[in-house]
Amino acid sequence: MRTLLLLINLLVPAALWAAPPGVHLQEGDLLFVTAGTTGLSGAIDEATARQDTAGFDHVALVADGAEGRTVLHADELGSREQALAEFLDNARQKHRQVIVYRLVAAYQPAIPDAVAKARTLLGKPYNATYVQSEDSYYCSDFIERAFRAHQVFALQPMNFRNLQTGRISPYWTEFYRSRGMEVPQDAPGTNPNDMAASPALQRLGGLSLASRPAQAADILQL
Repeated sequence: MRTLLLLINLLVPAALWAAPPGVHLQEGDLLFVTAGTTGLSGAIDEATARQDTAGFDHVALVADGAEGRTVLHADELGSREQALAEFLDNARQKHRQVIVYRLVAAYQPAIPDAVAKARTLLGKPYNATYVQSEDSYYCSDFIERAFRAHQVFALQPMNFRNLQTGRISPYWTEFYRSRGMEVPQDAPGTNPNDMAASPALQRLGGLSLASRPAQAADILQL
């Protein structure tokens, strides 16, 4: 039954779907988007996925916007604020799931500062090399910086090796060769899969976009 509900959520248009009552999103929650199987998304998942959970290739921070619930995140369009409903529709169109994580009680006081900090990072371009920079950000990098003052997430050595073979994927070799760079194996950085596994977070469930904007924060528990 749970599998059926997830399939319905992916296939039924947002206008026809109404999620059952559940836990409501709150400012400071993190939305993790499941990874694809090919291209950049597949390469990220291949090098960073964990066996005990779904693989992710994106993460965004929930915030209260002037016109309703929004997300603050860094994607290919840069570091930006986006309406929650639009963010969820984008994920639906790609046939992805959005999984909600919440900071555990000890880190909840960090949220106001993190949201304020994230807003200062908006407007910067996307960091397509994943090498730490003060002038551009990628998704998990944006989130880590937002919470950095409270040391919620830690930088870790980046991995570009296939977790099954231990070899750097030809995708990453070509990806960086085309940019005139060596693969930055072990350089400090972050990724959505390691972030989701942080003890600072608890997993709540999958998020469904309801038929009315006011209900768009209902969570379908997995």
